[in-house]
Parts: sequence; structure tokens; C-alpha cells
Amino acid sequence: MIHKLFLFNQNYSSWSLRPLILVRKLGLPVTISFFNLGDPILAAEGKKHSTTGFLPALNVDNKYTVTDSLAIAETLAELFPEKGIWPARFEQRAKARSVAAEMHSGFSDLRHAMTCNLRSRYPSQIWPAAVTSDIHRILTIWENARKDVGASNTHDDDGWLFGRFSAADAMYFPVVTRFLTYAVKIDSTEFPLAKIYVDRVLSDNTVREIYKKAEGEDWAIEKYENVYPGKTVERLR
Repeated sequence: MIHKLFLFNQNYSSWSLRPLILVRKLGLPVTISFFNLGDPILAAEGKKHSTTGFLPALNVDNKYTVTDSLAIAETLAELFPEKGIWPARFEQRAKARSVAAEMHSGFSDLRHAMTCNLRSRYPSQIWPAAVTSDIHRILTIWENARKDVGASNTHDDDGWLFGRFSAADAMYFPVVTRFLTYAVKIDSTEFPLAKIYVDRVLSDNTVREIYKKAEGEDWAIEKYENVYPGKTVERLR
């Protein structure tokens, strides 16, 4: 079977990053095409591959198209059950689906305040209460997930939210990039495991490769640049 994934820019499109890291990290046999969100002509070409006019979109064996990052993750989990896209244990799988859905439908204040931009770095900001609340909730999710893994005494722990890399990590990957871009400070006393988790994500080889590709994109979209004073352009270290 031939599966094709259609995405927008790696640097700017948080929704595209989710299925991208899932496919790349797990080595799924899916071809990937990128389209420039900032170019009306190229963006329109990309949207032709989607039934909704939005990307990401997954064409399954030239038969039908699945849109939306979470639906794509679920579809890939059924197409490749051996890849462990969701945790193997029922309880962990249920929790992973719950927090993935919360990411999918929530945190709108954080999304609007921190647009996705892997190349940029900003000084730490004083965030509105609603954004601070979103940050705190996300860190709590990460902290609790990692605590659960530690309490389960599993030998299958590679530092991801539920031990092994899963769709839950894919859903939260763009948030990790945002925390780096906007210098979000993580209290290592209140959220020690969440801080370790962020470091784990950013040290991953697949993540570093995605950053490298994003940093090398020629495309620039002005409305996603210079959103706060003091921006610099940096590579992932």
C-alpha cells in the first residue's frame, strides 16, 4: 500500500509537526510532501490534497483521505499496529488518548500567544493569566505522566511521556518547541520530571533532524516573525 502525507512548513505549522514526527520517529512507510503556507499558489496546491482544505492530510493507498492530526495518528495506529503508536497497556493507552485529545482541543490562549517558529528565539515574556494557566496545565500533564511511568516500575521506559514514544508525544511536540522558542521557564522544583522530559525531547535525534530541516527552509512568513521584541534566529544546540 502507498500512503502519502501532505504537510505545511516544518518551521511554522504545528499541526503538520505532529504527524511528521510520528512518521519520522517510527520509520513509517509514508511519503511526505511539503507546501509553503506563506505562498498562496503553493498553499492552494497543498490544499487540493485535503477534503477540508486544511493540512495535514493523509492519503491512504490512493483510496481515501484522512485530515486532522489526531485522526491521522489514529489511522496510522490502525495501519501499523506493530509500531506501538499508542501505549501497549490499556491504562496508559487510555491516559495517552485523554491527554492527546486535551492538547488537540485545548490551550487556545497558549497557541495564540506563542505561534510556532522553530528557528526563532525570544526573551522570556510575562504572560497573561490565561497563558500561564495553559503552561501550568501542560507541565502538570507531563509531570503526572512521567510520575506514572516511574510508579509502574516498567523496564520499557525511554523517557517519553508514557515510557516509549507514542502519539501523545507527537501531539505535545510542538509545545516543547514553543517553550524553547519563547524561553518558557520550567520550575525544576515544582516540575522536575517535566523539565527532564523537555530536555529528552530536544535531545532526540529525530527531533534534531526536524529542527535542522526547519532551519534550512527558505520560506519565511512575516506574520509569524517578530511577534515580540528581541527576536534572534538560532539553531538547536
